[in-house]
Amino acid sequence: MKDSKTRLEKGFQKLKLPAKNIDKFLEFLDILSQWNKSISLTTKKEEIVLSHLLLPSLMFFKFFTDIETVVDIGSGAGFPAVILKIYQPELSITMIESNAKKCSFLRYVCSRLNLTCNIINNRIENLSTPFKANCITARAINLKPLMDAIKRKIRADYLFYMTSKDNQLPLVLTEELNFKKHHAKIYKL
Repeated sequence: MKDSKTRLEKGFQKLKLPAKNIDKFLEFLDILSQWNKSISLTTKKEEIVLSHLLLPSLMFFKFFTDIETVVDIGSGAGFPAVILKIYQPELSITMIESNAKKCSFLRYVCSRLNLTCNIINNRIENLSTPFKANCITARAINLKPLMDAIKRKIRADYLFYMTSKDNQLPLVLTEELNFKKHHAKIYKL
């Protein structure tokens, strides 16, 4: 755990972000590791989770400083939504995840870390109530076939999309940031 703390602190320095809530990030990693033993949420190696999932999620704060509401699509193991909430607890976060086991994990980890989040076990195209948010986030899912449903179901100003460098959406790309071969793109909606 001490090694993870050091890597996390160095990651904050590389991102040029103030290090905060490190103990909660470490607790999140511990809970994720425990759950990974029974459900496959992500890779088993903590250093890979830290460098490839947790720290790249924090690129969000390189783009946005005044966002109040976020809707995360395909929340999975909580990247980036839970990471954003740990870093900035006052954010209003809604997570949309279709896998019931992953929703159970999200509910558990949010409860353990005292994070108030709205977690919806559904697919974006099946939502009955539309949402309004400052920003939509998504990581490692193919959004192209979902764009019509997203536009109908979520009114937002921006999309923060963590994806491969060559994956582009038919939207106006306003910024792009790379961190250790990870790419974050900001689209204006």
